[in-house]
Order: sequence, then C-alpha cells, then structure tokens
Amino acid sequence: MMSETSKFTEDILRVATEKARNIIAEAEAETQRASDEAKTSISREAEAIIRNARADAEAVKRREISEARHKSKLREEQEKDTVMGEVLTHAKKRVLDMAEDETKYLPYLTSLVESAIRHLGNETPLVHLNKVDMTRVNRTNLERDVAKALQNPIKIEWSKEPIAAAGGAIVSSRDGKTRIVNTLDERFDALESKLLIEAGKSLFGQ
Repeated sequence: MMSETSKFTEDILRVATEKARNIIAEAEAETQRASDEAKTSISREAEAIIRNARADAEAVKRREISEARHKSKLREEQEKDTVMGEVLTHAKKRVLDMAEDETKYLPYLTSLVESAIRHLGNETPLVHLNKVDMTRVNRTNLERDVAKALQNPIKIEWSKEPIAAAGGAIVSSRDGKTRIVNTLDERFDALESKLLIEAGKSLFGQ
C-alpha cells in the first residue's frame, strides 16, 4: 500500500498540476482574447486608414477636376476675348475704310452734321472737322446738302482748328457751351457694347 506520505505528495502534485493547467488555460484564453482584440483594433484602424485614404484621394480628385475646369474656363474666356477683340478690330477697320471711300463717307458725314445741327437747334452752328476732311470736303456742297436734309436754309461756320478724330464732326454753338459730338470714333464707341452683345450671340450663343 502507498504510504500516507506518498499519497499526500500525490494529492499535492495533482492539485498543483490542476492549478497549473488552469493558470495556463486562463493565460492562453487571455492571450487569445488579447490577440482577437488586437486583430479587431488593427482591423478597425486599417479600415479607418483606408477610408481616410479614399476620402483624401476623392478630395484630391475633386480639387484637380475643379482646377482643371477653372483653367479650362479661363482659357475659354481668354479665347473668347481674343475673338471678340478681333471682331472689334475688324469692325473698326471697316469704319475707317469707309471713311476713305468718299462716295460712301460724304453722304454719311452729311447725315452726321445734319443730325447734330438738328439736336443743337442753332441757326449758325460751328462745325469742326478733322484735318483730312478740312481739305477734301467741299464745304459749300456739304452746307447745301445739310440744308436740304433739314429742309431749312442754314448758315454754317467752319472751325479753323482740326479735331482729333477718324472722321465725322463736332457741332457746337458759337460760344462753345453746347457741343454735339458725332465723330466716327464716338459713334463706334456707342455701338461697341451692342456690337459685342450681338457678336457674342452669333459666335458663342450667349
């Protein structure tokens, strides 16, 4: 028979072994829980990193698209401005070319002088011409044609000082207090905004 001492020893060893197994099992379970929690935490962090990276990528993409659209719009506006500038330049050239063609220009000059005198309402208006017109225009004929258009005899006084204009005339009262500017430059400037609107509609549909 096993001695009492041996049995006592075995009982102690058995209890110790059981405790050791329990401690190991608990440690393993705790390790597993910690590992699972770590994996879950890492997974969440990874997902967060991926979400943030995607959000950053989308933000960068949207910014790049916005910048590209803005640059494209600027280029479009610059090209439109260039085209409209060419339209104005061409239109002004046609006006200046018309001033060189006396068959077209002289009747137009007559109408400009007649219109200015009509607005001025002065019996003896002072008419200012540019340097070229002062030499090439037959003032007697112009005065006659203006009177005919007004259907009223008119006496025109001609200024001896040329005006700085591509053509047309400035008509003033003799004291200079009232002036009607009917130069080609002024007429073109007055029509410029309307010309730009019409050209914009025709060329760009706006």
